[in-house]
Amino acid sequence: MEEIVRAILNSRTVSLEPSEKTFNIYGFKCLGIAEKLLDLDEMSDSSVYIWHVQSDILPISKNEIERWSIDAPGNRHWILSERKITEDVLVNLPDDFKVITWGPDKLSRWIGESVLRGDLIVKNPSNEQILVEDDIFEDINNSRQNETITLNPVIKLEDWLQTEPSGSLNSMPVFLLAKLWKISGTMIGPDSIKDGKKWTFIEDPWMKKVIPFSEEQIFLNSPNLRRIKTSEDNWLSLDQLKTNLKPMLDFRKKEESNDATELVKSTMLEWWRVDLSSLNFDFQYAQIPAWKLIFEDGEEKILHSHNGKTYDL
Repeated sequence: MEEIVRAILNSRTVSLEPSEKTFNIYGFKCLGIAEKLLDLDEMSDSSVYIWHVQSDILPISKNEIERWSIDAPGNRHWILSERKITEDVLVNLPDDFKVITWGPDKLSRWIGESVLRGDLIVKNPSNEQILVEDDIFEDINNSRQNETITLNPVIKLEDWLQTEPSGSLNSMPVFLLAKLWKISGTMIGPDSIKDGKKWTFIEDPWMKKVIPFSEEQIFLNSPNLRRIKTSEDNWLSLDQLKTNLKPMLDFRKKEESNDATELVKSTMLEWWRVDLSSLNFDFQYAQIPAWKLIFEDGEEKILHSHNGKTYDL
């Protein structure tokens, strides 16, 4: 976790200067001194000591905070804690102390947002496969991962949490598997004129939608994360795909005609309709950013980054 925090701060051009001496404060490790913090508006005007507290079963107590405050230098501090920490443990600190505390929930969301922003690139060792969980996760090797298109997220986790009262939870960024369909076929216009066309669509089995795809949707420099695959029953068959695509492929086009007797030029809309029997289909997997939500009672859900809805895992 310490390395992750340092990597995020470094990506956000926050340099950590080492403290003048090593502090032997049980449970608290000083990562360094930051001159400016983009993530903390309250402390953006002067240097801040950054502390990390490793995971443990029990929350941080008032006694631990008081012991830390005796040896902690300066009076401006940011504590990133993997242990639960509440505001009431800070009540007995000196009046000139300004302390910002992030518990495990906020810390995990901060890391997740950094991953999906591209600030933090998470990679798997080339010789290590991703674990399979409950038959819905699939292994990814590096060569296939490089070929997979990632779509931009639409919503931010922090924005969703502000509008959805969900209590205490942990979050982990993941990708949802979708299909990028490459389709070619024939359009039939007026007087049986034929014209060849090509299209690309995203099939999202979680939203149960087929969506036109464009290069503007691509998330560049995407991290390597665990990918979640839906049940095979949720994918569309080719017949279902054709049914969904037909109203999206048919279109009306302006056609000009001349009336030789009256010398009048008129413009009208003529239908061009897809010949479903001519369609050829090919696909590769794509991936959509999401978050795995783990609630206090152990329940797990998936938060989709395109529609802000949660799905059972």
